[in-house]
Amino acid sequence: MRVDLGPEPIARVTCLYVGRLGDVIVATPFLRALRRRFARARVRLIVGARAAEVLPLIPFIDAGLYLGRAGDVGAHLSLARALAFGGREDLLIDLNSAFSKTSTLLARASRARVRLSFDKGRGPAVFNRVLPAPDEREHVSDRFARLIEAIGASGGPDLELRVPDADQNRADALPEFRAPRAPGEFRVLVHPGNLGRRPSLWPLERLAALCRRLEEAQPGARLFFLAGPGEAAAARAVAAALARPAPVLSGLPLGVVGGALRRVDLLLGGVTSTTHLAAALGTPTFGFYEGYTQTVWRPRGASHGGFVAPDWDHVQAMGVDEAWTALREHLARIMPVR
Repeated sequence: MRVDLGPEPIARVTCLYVGRLGDVIVATPFLRALRRRFARARVRLIVGARAAEVLPLIPFIDAGLYLGRAGDVGAHLSLARALAFGGREDLLIDLNSAFSKTSTLLARASRARVRLSFDKGRGPAVFNRVLPAPDEREHVSDRFARLIEAIGASGGPDLELRVPDADQNRADALPEFRAPRAPGEFRVLVHPGNLGRRPSLWPLERLAALCRRLEEAQPGARLFFLAGPGEAAAARAVAAALARPAPVLSGLPLGVVGGALRRVDLLLGGVTSTTHLAAALGTPTFGFYEGYTQTVWRPRGASHGGFVAPDWDHVQAMGVDEAWTALREHLARIMPVR
């Protein structure tokens, strides 16, 4: 369904995505298609504070702004000035598929000539171009494919980010990556998952058992662990349960995490924004999916495998034997023939 953008040229575009970090990453196929569709336009992206770190990694925008956290007066003023005095936009696109009061207010403040959004059942006076609301089971790639079609663009579903040189240099300088690869080495970065989202967190003792099987079956496997804020103790506990020492990377900025992902052969673990970050940088993944994340969020492509739990809303039912079978099959697909 293509929408009418009007007869006037599109020279100034603003996209809004006031969501989580992973939400913004999965929108990169649309941003790439938008960039190609309006190659000479100034493209600006406004995100929430939780996703601000990803802005320097997106190569398809000319400017990135973020909505500050509550109390971040400086960020609020900077955004207000940009909207109030930056000139009228030709096209504003709200990438949020659910209603957001914040994005609706920002859309109104932009004074854009064309304001495009998914139908959220609220705020219709703000948006003058509306696409049908996503179905609960519609994959995010399909949502953005509809949005790509709506603006008369084309493009594939692959996520895409680029690590700034400074961040890559910092990642390469980490002690874990300074030494050259040993012959036959296969690097696996393990991220246990979001400890605050228990339904998608596979029990850590099972993760440790899976990692031990991987080490036993693949002598060349070298494991590293990644820990986000508040996750270091859990990652160290799993690493300590292995036969061979495994370092834990923690406290790293997003760009440096991206640089580390570009130096490993597989990301293994719970489905988080790190899964999408790896996919966007071309690193194969193996995730722990419940029915919902499998249906809506799993990165597409043969390099992205995983086990799928039989339940729609949690991964607890999946045992180590089933997980190992799925991981072994995925390794057979992605490991280089030596």
